[in-house]
Amino acid sequence: MKFNKKVLIRGMSIGMSVLVITGAGLLGGCTTKEDNKNIDNTPKPIEQVDAQSKIMSDFETLIASNPKAAAIIEFIDKNISSLSKENAAKLLAKLEEVQSKDLQGFGEKYYPEAIQSEMQKLYKPDFDLNKLDAVQTAELKDLLIETRNMGYKIETAEGTYFPVMNYEFYKKYSAYVADDIKEYIEIMARESNATPIKDAALIIDWNEIAKRAMAQEQFIKEYSSSIKVDAVKELHKRYLSFMLYGSNNTPLFDYDTKIMNAKAKDTYASAIKDNQDSETMQMLGKYMDILNKTNYKFSDEADTFRKDVVEKGIF
Repeated sequence: MKFNKKVLIRGMSIGMSVLVITGAGLLGGCTTKEDNKNIDNTPKPIEQVDAQSKIMSDFETLIASNPKAAAIIEFIDKNISSLSKENAAKLLAKLEEVQSKDLQGFGEKYYPEAIQSEMQKLYKPDFDLNKLDAVQTAELKDLLIETRNMGYKIETAEGTYFPVMNYEFYKKYSAYVADDIKEYIEIMARESNATPIKDAALIIDWNEIAKRAMAQEQFIKEYSSSIKVDAVKELHKRYLSFMLYGSNNTPLFDYDTKIMNAKAKDTYASAIKDNQDSETMQMLGKYMDILNKTNYKFSDEADTFRKDVVEKGIF
């Protein structure tokens, strides 16, 4: 039983974080080289460039020591304002990489039944890692503080509690990176703030699914040269699946009647009408036209269409 619990926590931690760690380590790599420029694109004085080189050298030394995320965060907080947008993104890239790499091992600290039991008493919808005064158990309080300092947050699924990546945390660095990375952080923070799926059920509504898919489409169009474009494409593909299939416990089509979910039908009709320039909504319009032929009952034609979109990327 204990072994199964560990496996469950490990699986949940990795599964709930898969969206936010896709391409981890690639957060750096803004689309332009600007090591010698300030945030406003004015040239940096020579002494600033030299100071920047010293910071990057010190950072390499820190990374060589195999630090925890908390140490990297401390370094970034102290130095990011003195760096170019590209170098700032490099620091965030390494932080993302280390957080992702260490997540499973750190999650093991939540294995003990005593921790899970205490979390069950403590965890509420408004649970905040910055407000831990109510935590009486020293061991748990120390763990939660460490979780916060590592840049993680707590999630729950199937009655189990575990740490996941927290992209809301990255927003404090948005002013120091290029627009593509800033927008990437926004997209991923939306994911980590409100996970789309839990316990095989969609947690967000059909309207939010459409909104996120269109935001991802816009990123792909606007930042086609960004190093994060492939990660966002993968995320967009996942949302196309949500849109056209639903999920196991929130299917788009009723398992018995094969009729389309009424709320999804109405939501999609409005989204298509209001966003006619969106290729994602144009695709959805074709899907709805197919379904209209059968009074929105699932058909072989609809199945072929959705498979072509999700599996082959054919719109």
